[in-house]
Amino acid sequence: MARLPAPPSRLGLVVVQPLRGKRCARCRRGPLSLLVLEEGVPRCLVCADLGHLVFLPRGDTALTRRSREESVLSAVVVRFNRRKSRYERQGLLVEEAALARAEARC
Repeated sequence: MARLPAPPSRLGLVVVQPLRGKRCARCRRGPLSLLVLEEGVPRCLVCADLGHLVFLPRGDTALTRRSREESVLSAVVVRFNRRKSRYERQGLLVEEAALARAEARC
């Protein structure tokens, strides 16, 4: 299996939206819409213990900031842009209860 280019690690916990369908290296589930790179191999969110998180798309700055503050565990979702040759942020994965509390605060 070819190694994937590593997303930037300065963002903390990073989840990747792959451009092509990838399969989980542990459970062979796939094609995956979101994956985590552990030691250069793709893992599904369930195998990476992130299956309970919900996706919050980019766009609403206040909701993003508040949901990240409320959530104990969060991850940045990125996708590789071939034209610009870099990873671009697509949103966040946050806990569902934290998202509900953040929406109530907005």
